[in-house]
Amino acid sequence: MSKFTKINSWDEFSPLKTVLLGSVFEPEFFNDIKNKKTEYALKKVFEETTEDLDNFKSVVEAHNIKVHQSTPNELGYESSISAYISDEGKMGYHGMNEGTELFNEYDVTRNNLVPAPPLQVRDETIIMGNEVFVTEHAFTVHMMREKYVEWFGEENCNFDVLDGKVQCRRTDRNITSLLKRRRAGEQFLNIRSASNLTEEEKELISKESPLPGFCAPNITRIGKKCLVDIWQTPDIKEVLELYYPQFDYHEIDLFGHDDSVFSVLKPGLVIAAEWVREYDIQKIFPNWEVIYFDDPNWSQVVGWQNLKHLNRGKWWVPGEEGNTEFTDFIETWLDNWTGEVEETIFDVNCLVLDDKYVVVNSDNPVLVDILHKHNMEPVFCPLRHRFFFDGGWHCLTLDVEREGGQQDYGL
Repeated sequence: MSKFTKINSWDEFSPLKTVLLGSVFEPEFFNDIKNKKTEYALKKVFEETTEDLDNFKSVVEAHNIKVHQSTPNELGYESSISAYISDEGKMGYHGMNEGTELFNEYDVTRNNLVPAPPLQVRDETIIMGNEVFVTEHAFTVHMMREKYVEWFGEENCNFDVLDGKVQCRRTDRNITSLLKRRRAGEQFLNIRSASNLTEEEKELISKESPLPGFCAPNITRIGKKCLVDIWQTPDIKEVLELYYPQFDYHEIDLFGHDDSVFSVLKPGLVIAAEWVREYDIQKIFPNWEVIYFDDPNWSQVVGWQNLKHLNRGKWWVPGEEGNTEFTDFIETWLDNWTGEVEETIFDVNCLVLDDKYVVVNSDNPVLVDILHKHNMEPVFCPLRHRFFFDGGWHCLTLDVEREGGQQDYGL
């Protein structure tokens, strides 16, 4: 019998046996922050997130599901934010690694900021049948690599993208995303759309900011059918066909990170964000039931409109809307930790345990009613700071082993 954990996952809904769970820094990581309002807010976020992760782990283990999880310290992260300050007093990962192989090869912490904790493990990794496939050349999965080998065996892991053996082109939409987040170079700070660039300028951005692979949530496995979202790169289908020809790939374009757009709960049933109705998602799932529900009413969130002017609607921590020191600190030093929460529908970002139980982020009555009507029970696991980290339970987990094999679900 192999000493490694079995890898077997062909879809999003077969009975779950083993799952990988992300983790966050200990609250003490922030002890050296001098501004006490900022220190308090960050410690609160990380204390409560740790509590929520521990609760999730207990809940799924009660369903006889094995959980793999490692702390940032176990993975080799520094134990204090001050360790990421250079000798010149500049904060950023470059302070301790510039000129080293690690810095040159894996510094994709964006703008040389403090590396994000290894929380959203599905962002750069997916299980393709019987293999762990790392889809992005990213710092987080570089830190996770030894654990992947320890848990699953190197022969069962595909690190070609992580090792720079796969090159992907950027789409115009992806370049626009870089421009909007001001990550395309100083000469493009005032440009917000790729349509305003020449082809030469687009090539320059792609050269200076090469695409490090693609986001794993652009891939949705449904047995023999596999949906691939090409918003980020037109090359994703070609790469997957090379490594995993056992799937039948179908290209879609729903702006990527599709687990924040729709979720396959069981064969024949999909829940989706209301806004994708206009993209006729029903054609992707012919003869299946697609149930839509709307996004949160952000206008009802106290202080949200004021905060939105400060952080461009990217993140929210309840109760800290007026903490300008905290907001300035996040926007200046930890910008790569947050996402675009106004574009994310967290209630579709759920983790199916089997044909009866599904883990959800909130007790949304519309979602609960949908599940009950289809003989499914919501397992409510609070994730209080999903609006800060921009991720739900599907993002924070990776389904390593599910029962059964690859099946044809008629798509």
